[in-house]
Amino acid sequence: MNSAPIRHFDQARQAALHVLEDLVRQQRVERALLSPDIFARIRVALWFADAPSSDQRNELEGRLSAATGPFWGGLWIAAAQTSNADRALLESLWEEGAPHAASVSIRINERHRSLSVWLRPLPGPPWPTDPEADAGGPPILSFYAFKGGAGRSTALAIFAAQRAHAGERVVVVDLDLAAPGVGVLLGDPAVAQAGVVDYWLEQPLLGEHLDLRDYYFRVSQPAVIGSGEILVFPAGNFDEGYLAKLARLDFAPPTEGKHPLETLLLHIRNELHPDWILLDARAGLSEATGFVFGGLAHLNLLFGGTSESNWRGLRLAVRRLGAERVRRNFPQAECLLIHSMAPANPQTARLAEAEFLRRAEKTFEEEYYLPDPDDPAEDSFWYLRDMESRDAPHVPVSLFYSERIAFFTRLEDLVDYGLAAEDYRKLGERITARFLRGST
Repeated sequence: MNSAPIRHFDQARQAALHVLEDLVRQQRVERALLSPDIFARIRVALWFADAPSSDQRNELEGRLSAATGPFWGGLWIAAAQTSNADRALLESLWEEGAPHAASVSIRINERHRSLSVWLRPLPGPPWPTDPEADAGGPPILSFYAFKGGAGRSTALAIFAAQRAHAGERVVVVDLDLAAPGVGVLLGDPAVAQAGVVDYWLEQPLLGEHLDLRDYYFRVSQPAVIGSGEILVFPAGNFDEGYLAKLARLDFAPPTEGKHPLETLLLHIRNELHPDWILLDARAGLSEATGFVFGGLAHLNLLFGGTSESNWRGLRLAVRRLGAERVRRNFPQAECLLIHSMAPANPQTARLAEAEFLRRAEKTFEEEYYLPDPDDPAEDSFWYLRDMESRDAPHVPVSLFYSERIAFFTRLEDLVDYGLAAEDYRKLGERITARFLRGST
């Protein structure tokens, strides 16, 4: 037995799980819940048919305390003799918990100070994209890169221009609230009286008196919009009051009603009737991105390169969209992988693309696809057999580095390049094909 002292939270958490796995395996408990609190204290709830004796409880608590060392937080017991109020509280914690991979009788309920939106999925987007469905709506696309500088906002702007040149109405929402950018890229956000941050704060108070026109501007350059329209909801006016407003936002999903971001999307659908809604999600682990990745978008575009730091972030994103949703009995969120800033040199590009695809296959096998089902007609989830499809989520689109993207002085020049470039054309075709096949 390893008697080394517990010095880190991860060690204590894993040791507690080993104890719970042993208790379940020996059938000493009916269920077990691991619930580390916001102070990194590890608390455990155990369910019994009959309450254990004082000696049994002391033995269990002593075992867990020894396993977790200074991180031990306490033991809760649920049995027939437990009060109704305490049982209701413990059942609510159990329902919120995520199933443990080793046993269906063990769940884990992490308590958090922040980033809780990254850790609890939504059932799915706020509406179907099937035009025949009741209360349907346009596809919602999120554009995300774990690291900055991956060309995420550039690709969003070019795709918006592609669809506008096809005669469609596109709405762009800047959710990079801590470092707004796409609003500046597509025009002058000062034209709008307010933006996403203002809507978030004001909508609960203004209700039906809120005027959506105050929160967006229209892209006006004919070379950018063609015969269509692009409407942009900037993050907000980046003035001396912006930071104070941003600091007031509550990103956690409400206990009742809809999240302000979901309310904004519904407001956009109902009033502006767009063909597409594009969300520019902040790089890294931002609160707004966590909410989007909970299942809000119909398609999540993941941008990244071949570096190890990029893949560490992409793996986390893929797990969030795949394995974590499946553990809660939700289907995987739809996604599309983009190998961004790929080398322009053809020989180097082939090597980089092969390495990117190798990492993609391994990551998606482990974090996204499910083992093949017995029923060949089952298609509620993405399975390993689907990896053979050329349109499978892990099969990347490569966007190649170009000096015309790295430096430009006019939006028209960027759009002119993007509309003619084969790699951006292929990305646009992969996206639109997802919605031509049927509903999402």
